[in-house]
Amino acid sequence: MGETSHFSPGDEVLHPKRPEWGDGVVDEATTIQYQGQPAQRLVVRFAHRPRTTINTAISPLVAKGNARTMRNKNVLQSTASGNDDRGWLGTLEQGAGEHELWQLGDALTDPFSSLRRRLEATLETYRFSTEPHSLTAWAVAQTGLDDPLSKYSRQELEQAFPRYARDRDNHLVDLVRTIRREGDAGTLDEVRKSLRLPVAQKALARAVR
Repeated sequence: MGETSHFSPGDEVLHPKRPEWGDGVVDEATTIQYQGQPAQRLVVRFAHRPRTTINTAISPLVAKGNARTMRNKNVLQSTASGNDDRGWLGTLEQGAGEHELWQLGDALTDPFSSLRRRLEATLETYRFSTEPHSLTAWAVAQTGLDDPLSKYSRQELEQAFPRYARDRDNHLVDLVRTIRREGDAGTLDEVRKSLRLPVAQKALARAVR
């Protein structure tokens, strides 16, 4: 883990992996330990997102004045090299490990949220599919844009969704394993009984096998 910046309330920050969130201001800053390493739990108000809790060990922020564009530069260099034959999706995978279209949201992964809440949030995403209206709704949720088609073509969304679905499915399996490891089988039973979405019911059934 590389060295991370230390922030205080009032500091202006940016989330390099979520530029669409806009400028942020730190409301609260708490020093924590995460997997044996020092980090911070920050509560940040972004221009285009409600107050969000950030674990800097998982999602490092940068001071507004130090924001860089290396990620975009890497993507452009990959495009120029012509060494990847997977098209747009291959270029993004090569140039950026986490892209806004397939990055799992904070509600699914926030380590400060309970396992049950993360499980419920993950299962809720199974309402999305490649059906045109649903695909657009998914892209809105992922990007925070009112009209994601102003940034991406429908073909790009169709190419990105399977990557997101694969990562989400793997995440669901990991959550179930963690819940079982902690001896909280009751949570799985309660969530299973509360599900109304058939595709989510099937996904959970696969994950608990």
